[in-house]
Amino acid sequence: MNLWQELRRRRVFRLAGFYVVGAWLVIQVADISFPAWGLPETALRFLFIAAIAGFPIALIFGWFYDVTPQGIVRTEAAGEAEAVDLRLKPADYVVLAALLTVGAAIVIGSLGKIQEEVETATGAAAPVEKMAHSIAVLPFANLDTNPDTGFFSDGITEEILHRLSTLGALHVLASTSSFAFRNSDESPASISDKLGVRYLLQGSVRREGDHVRITARLLDEKGFQLWSDRFDRSLESIFVIQAEIASRVSSEIVNTIVPPQELPAGRTTENMEAYSAYLQGRAYFDARTSEWKDRAREAFNRAIELDPDFAPPYAGLATLVVNSDRGPHWEEARGFAEKALQLDPDLPLAHAALGLTRAVLGDPENGLESLRRAIELDPSLAIAYTWTDLPLKKLGLVDEAAAMRERGLEIDPLNPVLIRNTVGFESYHGNFGRAEHLALRMTGLPEPPFWTFGMLYDLYTEWGRYADAIDAAKTHHRNFAGESVHMLVGEGLAAAYAAVGLVEDAEYWFEIFRSQWDEEEPPLAETYYFAALGEGPAWLSADLEKADALIGSEGPYDVPYLLCYGGLAWIQAGNPEKGIEWLERGIALYQREMAPEDPPDGIDYALLDRYWPTDLVVQLAQRLAFAYRLTGNNRGVERAVQFLEQDRANVKLPTNPATLESLALTAVLAADTDGAQEYLRQALELGWANYYGIVNDPAWAETIQTPDFQALLAEAKANNDRQRAIVEAADAAHDFRAEFEKIESARSETRR
Repeated sequence: MNLWQELRRRRVFRLAGFYVVGAWLVIQVADISFPAWGLPETALRFLFIAAIAGFPIALIFGWFYDVTPQGIVRTEAAGEAEAVDLRLKPADYVVLAALLTVGAAIVIGSLGKIQEEVETATGAAAPVEKMAHSIAVLPFANLDTNPDTGFFSDGITEEILHRLSTLGALHVLASTSSFAFRNSDESPASISDKLGVRYLLQGSVRREGDHVRITARLLDEKGFQLWSDRFDRSLESIFVIQAEIASRVSSEIVNTIVPPQELPAGRTTENMEAYSAYLQGRAYFDARTSEWKDRAREAFNRAIELDPDFAPPYAGLATLVVNSDRGPHWEEARGFAEKALQLDPDLPLAHAALGLTRAVLGDPENGLESLRRAIELDPSLAIAYTWTDLPLKKLGLVDEAAAMRERGLEIDPLNPVLIRNTVGFESYHGNFGRAEHLALRMTGLPEPPFWTFGMLYDLYTEWGRYADAIDAAKTHHRNFAGESVHMLVGEGLAAAYAAVGLVEDAEYWFEIFRSQWDEEEPPLAETYYFAALGEGPAWLSADLEKADALIGSEGPYDVPYLLCYGGLAWIQAGNPEKGIEWLERGIALYQREMAPEDPPDGIDYALLDRYWPTDLVVQLAQRLAFAYRLTGNNRGVERAVQFLEQDRANVKLPTNPATLESLALTAVLAADTDGAQEYLRQALELGWANYYGIVNDPAWAETIQTPDFQALLAEAKANNDRQRAIVEAADAAHDFRAEFEKIESARSETRR
């Protein structure tokens, strides 16, 4: 008897067939049912891996055992007459080769699928579908003899970009994304792939006195030059040069001569000093340095002084105010936008700024109309897509808001505001993979923005992935060691270490953070830091007393999020009355921003709900409800809970673990213990691990004593312990404290 016959006798092939069919059916059912049950994609991936790994085990089982009506019995060895001849015959080779081929195809295909999912989850760059006639305008190199005037070349670049976007036949990438490759040494082909465009426009600008020389060259997606030219003109001809370049680029890409389009009346100026001052203001605005607000405002005002009829500086001031001052200055921003439109009715940025201010000031319909007009005039104006989010949400057009975010990312895939908003949106709605993919997109840039790793930290914290959050904070310090110790390094690491129960590490990092503050202005740790430490460190009360003296002074603590966390700290320290004072002031500041002309005297929950119930507003209301209960203010509890219940009703599941935990707390405050348990069960299915945050939170103290809650917390503790083990293993392998101290020491020496 040969091997083939022995395999048949032992019914190995029959078992293999049953296994393959059964595994295929299970995977098909799982592919349909897992998303409906809210299970993550990793669950299906692990099931796939288990099915593959189980196949050889099934074959081994089939060789030694057989399933009979009498049960599972060991297969008897062949008799002497049936002695197995292990020599393979030609037919055996053919069959085995076929089986190996099929098996290899399945395994390779499966691994390919797994690899694809892993890359998606980890943010690995996937091929971007490139639109026809799509182009990115890279920042033109500044060849000016004065290196401080780089703003001029950037301004020229953006004006050319704007001209191209108005031609209609081109898909033009916004400047935010293309400018991310300013100092990159990547090849044009690589940049083209990352930006998802078929063409790149490069160039240089040299300004000498009253003359300017601009060179421009058009490259295809492989880096081959299609066209180049040089323009030597007087500075007064700059707008004509921009039109010429836009026309030539369009004709090369679309194969149709597109006549240079005139800018709308009022956009241009004959005063080149005013134009330069405006470009300088834009450069300061985009740089976001420590002095960007004052420097940008100064430059815009100078441009207006030099030419009061030049519209763009007014739009610049409107955008500046919208992005910085807010609150009582919303009306000022609207005034600047309206003045710009008086001078130039077709200025896109002015329409966008007017749209946002209208929406904030209670007119979302007209605000949305203005923003749509801005996009119509300049389809590459990414900020307009971002700002549509507010009026669309106010009008209940949530699906359109999501579509506008996606359209904005299509034309500006590296826009920081759009990325942050979309990451928050995807995470809130339970799409961790997409959120992480977008967040990690920023880490692959030649110079990742300062906030990138903070965004990753927040995302990982929301999903209970504290080990990844700690790694993001460490990477942040490595990338930005030249900066002062940022909140993410000190307070962030403290909070994350505390979240996994490593209190000694938490205290070390928070002391690092405290050391960066003035002795008279102590920092306040976020609530989960105190929660993880139980009663908090000994210096907590003293720091709170110092901070309390600064409340109302428009100092560092007079902002809603610090008032929220400080209020929580007061409650934790046993002073709910002071906690209420801080929390109510935090809400008052929100209300002042929402209704600057007529802010309410007390808490107006209808106003809060009409604006948008941000996570922080919900936290403020939750803690107020608890503090009111501690002080016997039943009416305050009732009003706060009514607001929270309305917010709970508006939340569409699935969502992320952090939001589910927040909904559970709202249910606790509303005496809905069954609802609280259900929210935590759903959070556990998503990997929720905030065990210490609940067990040390006084708002949960009574509720979690029941056996059902204890069982849920035991699962959360198990998840937390796994995170802690990862952190401890990473710290054992690499001493980041030593690395941190070395970097900081070197930085201090450099400063000396």
